[in-house]
Order: sequence, then C-alpha cells, then structure tokens
Amino acid sequence: MTDITDMNEKVKSASQQASGEEDHQEQHKLIYFNYNEYVASGTQGSREQPQEPSEISIVVNHFPNIYEDMKSSAYQQTRIVRIPRIYDTLDFPDLVPQFSKFYPGTESGAITLSEYNFGEFDGEIFNESSSIEGLENVVSKDELESIVDHVNTLLALAFNPYNKWALLENILELLTGGLFLQIMNLLGVYSYTRRKVQELEHYVDEVNQKNQEKNVDFKIISPRVSGYLSLDIQIPRPSRRT
Repeated sequence: MTDITDMNEKVKSASQQASGEEDHQEQHKLIYFNYNEYVASGTQGSREQPQEPSEISIVVNHFPNIYEDMKSSAYQQTRIVRIPRIYDTLDFPDLVPQFSKFYPGTESGAITLSEYNFGEFDGEIFNESSSIEGLENVVSKDELESIVDHVNTLLALAFNPYNKWALLENILELLTGGLFLQIMNLLGVYSYTRRKVQELEHYVDEVNQKNQEKNVDFKIISPRVSGYLSLDIQIPRPSRRT
C-alpha cells in the first residue's frame, strides 16, 4: 500500500512540475482515460472570435497527445482520436482485441446534426456532434476502415486461443515441460503469437513511414502501447474556428 501511495505522490509531483504549478495540494485532471468521446459543457465561441459567454453542450472527441512530451511542439500541435475496442464480432472477445471500423461520428448512437455550433472546452474547439472537424482531410473513411480491418485481422490471428498453430505450440510446450518455446527462442524462432504481433508492429511502422514520406500528419499509435484497450491515432490539432 505504501508503494502505491508513494507512486501516486511521484506522479502527482511530476504533473505539477510539468504544468508549472506550485500548489502541491491541488488535484490535477486526468489526461488519459479510455473514452472515445463524451459530452461536456463548453463556452460558445473561442478566444479568436469572442462573443457573449454562453454555455453549450459539445462532444469532446479528441484528446491530449499523451504519447509526446508535454513540453514538445508535437504535444501542442497534435491530438489523439480513439477508435474504441468492440466485443461483439468474434469469439473470446476478452482475449482477442478488436476495434470499431465505424468512421468517428458514424457509429450507432453517434450524435449527428445537419447544423451545429462550435464551443470551447479545455482550450480546444469542439462541436455539438460526434463528427471530428477536419478529420476527413487527414484520413478518409475508406482508408481508416482498411487500416482498422488489417489491424483486426492480425490481432485475431495472433490471439485466437484455438488457432491451429498456437494449439500445436501449446501442446508441444506442455509435452516438453515448458522447454519447447525456450529452445525455439534460442534458435531465433518465436511463437506464432509473437510473430503475428511483430507483423502488426511492422505494419504500423510501415503506414506511419509512408504517411511521413507523403507529409501526411497522421500516425497510428501501436495498440500495444495502449494495452489493446483502444486504437489511438494521432492527427493535427483540429482547426480552432467557430
């Protein structure tokens, strides 16, 4: 219990130092959580175009880029969009991570409006719908669906407990008293699951490299980094217009 308390104090202290605040008693907001969107009360308008303050219900659907240093320009200039994990497409959804192929703002239950207002929340501009302003200029619906589909396919191959190759390896591991995979690792031959996870990592790197070469400011964050709870993508900071 003491270790957990000490760690919490260290995290809190680091957060306060990064924000330049001196009051160590102030509770700091959480900048990472596993929502892909939520509704909040914002202020209509923005600092660029001030108007009579009024509250507006807006959909918060892009988040601080926790994968970059908080003091870096990348942190200031980019945001994270989360593709949520789903649990209704495959058997063993607790073991096999899968992500939604719906384009953000088109999911069942998404808030859709033909006309909407903009408002400011936490220094960022959002609107009243689930759509993300300018996202289509960064990644198209078809491209994002293709990426998520490929990621889902590799994850299904990697983590399906009844895949024939995984079953064979598990049986050999059992028969050899746990020596099979150790010997294979010494020979530089990894398990089927590990090979598929590495294939996913290579795919993520390949997509990111191609986008970088094309000067497309769109980056996939490896789902391994988020613990396979969501598929996070990095986009340029949305336009701050009203």
